[in-house]
Amino acid sequence: MSYNPNNPSNWSWSKAFAEMDKTVHEAEMTQQCINHILDYPGEANGVFMSLNKTQQDDVYEILNQVI
Repeated sequence: MSYNPNNPSNWSWSKAFAEMDKTVHEAEMTQQCINHILDYPGEANGVFMSLNKTQQDDVYEILNQVI
């Protein structure tokens, strides 16, 4: 097997932590966008949870293009 610098097991610690920070930031931004877009009331079951699977997937697809 040849060396692949894109394989996470070959990353430096700084690159691994930078990637983790990026992933956490994207997750937090996604959650905030969902909350704002769907007027999340702060309850356990907001508007997003009432959407069907296709609608939830559409929201994530749009967010992936924005973020």
